[in-house]
Amino acid sequence: MPAAGGGRDAMDKNGGPLWKGSWVARTPTRPGRSETVAVKPDRVAATAEPAGVGRGLGWLTVPRLWLVVVLGAIGAMQFAIAPNAIDLAYHVKAGALMVDSGSVLRTDVFSWPTAGQPWLDQNWGAQLLLYGLWRLGGFNLIAVANALVTVAAWGLVAAACRRYTANLRVIAGAVLAGYLGALFIFAARPQMFSVLLFALELYLLELARRRPHALLALPLLMAVWVNLHGAFVVGLVVIGIDAAVALARRDLPAARRLLVAGAASGVALLANPWGIGVFRYVTGLAGNPEVTAGVTEWAPANLRDPAGVALLLALGVLVVALVRSDAPVRAADQLARVVPLALLALWTARAGVWFGLALPLALTALAKERPPRPAAEDRAPPLLAGMMLLVVALAITVAAPGVRERLVPGVASRPALGTASAAATDWLAAHLQAGRMLNYQPWGSYLEFRLGPTVKPAVDARIELTPAAFWKDYYAITMGRWDALRLLDKHGVTHVVTDAEATPHLVADLDASGGWRLAFADRDERVYVRR
Repeated sequence: MPAAGGGRDAMDKNGGPLWKGSWVARTPTRPGRSETVAVKPDRVAATAEPAGVGRGLGWLTVPRLWLVVVLGAIGAMQFAIAPNAIDLAYHVKAGALMVDSGSVLRTDVFSWPTAGQPWLDQNWGAQLLLYGLWRLGGFNLIAVANALVTVAAWGLVAAACRRYTANLRVIAGAVLAGYLGALFIFAARPQMFSVLLFALELYLLELARRRPHALLALPLLMAVWVNLHGAFVVGLVVIGIDAAVALARRDLPAARRLLVAGAASGVALLANPWGIGVFRYVTGLAGNPEVTAGVTEWAPANLRDPAGVALLLALGVLVVALVRSDAPVRAADQLARVVPLALLALWTARAGVWFGLALPLALTALAKERPPRPAAEDRAPPLLAGMMLLVVALAITVAAPGVRERLVPGVASRPALGTASAAATDWLAAHLQAGRMLNYQPWGSYLEFRLGPTVKPAVDARIELTPAAFWKDYYAITMGRWDALRLLDKHGVTHVVTDAEATPHLVADLDASGGWRLAFADRDERVYVRR
């Protein structure tokens, strides 16, 4: 059993541990030279094991407690974030339509400007999974699934870090730094499946350094990934980076294995309903100017956005670790991964999640080697361990959807779904309007979930699908430009569903116009219809 607070595992010539839980001691032989000796932990601290280890909380050393607390805190924070309708609700509806029809959606059925046009619905597999979760437990269950998937992903990252250090304190701190660096990107949507698959890929790549057969799982992983979310491209690039690093250090066997695994993974990516077309879709999405201009996540990282601030702070942690490292060359492989991912995240903030997941591996590889402390010295006092576990459990319980309201009477219930125009949509469901709707874009997904495909909004979260010319008119209308009413006439809009706070100039124009009347109002939700 490895010593709990341990240092770095002793490595064989292939980079694997000489035995599990061993650590490295450097013994001077003559000036300027040293000999590396692998020492078994049971020889170091065998006599320090207290009686009764393994009973109660005896297994919970302080380093293990740190890791448990960090993963528990990640779970609680994910529970505390309500799912957002913008990039979730229409996916659930698409899954329902596919189940009903028994086929993948290939044309747009949601928005009227593009109705009937080809739609490459690359997230179709994720949509089916999300719909299944929704059928079983609504959006609350989707929130629970997102939290569990996120914790599992960071657990895999922590396991991958064990190749570089057995010091769970360092691993816990590195995982926390990575999570906080991408905190604002984790959400309940198809990307949550990519988070888990990317973490699994990192784990397999690290495992393959000791057990090359682990690379056999990568093509299967890619075949699943390509049918869930578009970030499979990042996964393929990481394999290519590792192959290039192996070539650079002249490790030809490893390079060959990685190149073969990469080629097989590329072929496996063709196992989707659109074949090679998914590559054109993903690359086109990343370079679409309407997407980068209209979605904060897709824009370059900046200090005006919380996600950009978190990313830059995480980059600062990496720089400090690099400067303080006694042997940065030891982390060359990880730096070759994390630096391109950092540049990608700076180009588009949404990619910060991949940088965040890869960051702990680089930080642990840069960490200074320290011998393990005797197990008796690292044993957590049972009372302290029990109290900390209780706090984590309470935090998770209180943050879990639907639980806080039952535990604390009188506490306002959290909406199951954020950015949802529930009141206006209820009114529209009871008073169906003929003709074309012009809607506030963030509400499009929820309108489609509740009323689609019978009622079709104008715009939704699929920024890339709507023509650029229509987006130009949409922004002119919602900003209340001088010709906003004329543009509504141009597109034959018969009713407007909007947010009074977000589009005050449009609301003022409609209120002042003799051609429109306010049909419904609730807080900031407004529905206007033509007279």
